[in-house]
Amino acid sequence: MGVLKVSGEKIENLINIYGIMSYMQKLKTFWHSFQNSLLNPLYYQEIAKARYWFSFKYLFFLLVCLSLIRSVQLGTAYSLVRDKIPSYISIGKTELLKLYPKELEIRISNGKLYTNVEEPYIVEIPAIFGEDLGKHLLVIDTKGKADDYLEYNTLVLATRQAVVYPEKQQGSRTTTQMYYFSELKRSLYIDYSLYKKGIDATGPYLERLPQIIDIAVLCGLLLLPLFGGLFWTSGTLLGLVFLSAIVWVIEKIMKTSYRYTTLFRMGMHGVTWAILFTFLLDITNQKVDNLYSIIFVLWMTFVLYKNQVKLLSQEKHI
Repeated sequence: MGVLKVSGEKIENLINIYGIMSYMQKLKTFWHSFQNSLLNPLYYQEIAKARYWFSFKYLFFLLVCLSLIRSVQLGTAYSLVRDKIPSYISIGKTELLKLYPKELEIRISNGKLYTNVEEPYIVEIPAIFGEDLGKHLLVIDTKGKADDYLEYNTLVLATRQAVVYPEKQQGSRTTTQMYYFSELKRSLYIDYSLYKKGIDATGPYLERLPQIIDIAVLCGLLLLPLFGGLFWTSGTLLGLVFLSAIVWVIEKIMKTSYRYTTLFRMGMHGVTWAILFTFLLDITNQKVDNLYSIIFVLWMTFVLYKNQVKLLSQEKHI
């Protein structure tokens, strides 16, 4: 039994060693392909003969690696603001308490709104939400009409029978949505004490909010490399459908005898320069229009040219 146990451990160790060696070989293959895709135009002759899935796995792993870098970057950025989240929550709770006026009482009965204040009554947007939007947050006017919404210069208008609020804005035109108080199943009463009691009831949940955010961010960062790489690969392949068509036209002019499908597969490696350039610009919050397409087309044109020169040189020696 002892001999069998030792033999079993040795077999397990050998399997682990084989797995590590296999993984290292795959990394070595990727690194070789990455270097040559960037620096060796003649390497694309090998790509032209390779299987589609070889190029797909190269592109996918490249984008997974870049997504991992992006995940680390986002995680670092989150760690810098993490300690401030509890204070942000506390400030937010304080501002919410200030949002409801202490003197305002609202009653909705039989589908109609009643207040205890002089109207039109205006509630302004809290300063914490940034610059003045040039509008009120809420205007209550039980003698007003929903059709006069724009005249009140407010985000929300409450009339006797309904609440009017913006649905969407197209240019200078705003379309509105209405909620009729008659849709309420029962009467409703709100004053500051009830409002404060509702805000205070969220206290236990707000205290746990930083931990909930931590878990959500951690899950997102862990999943980003895989799913980010997958979606990025899909988008890149879709773009290559059109960019490869441009390269195919250039190929017809240069007469290098590559089919469109071959150029598409070569493009899965040729796009490396374009991806790296635009990725570096993106993480530094910079952007150059059409840079991705320009780099790809120029590099693939250079690849076709170098391979054409190589082919002509070989024909001369025959």
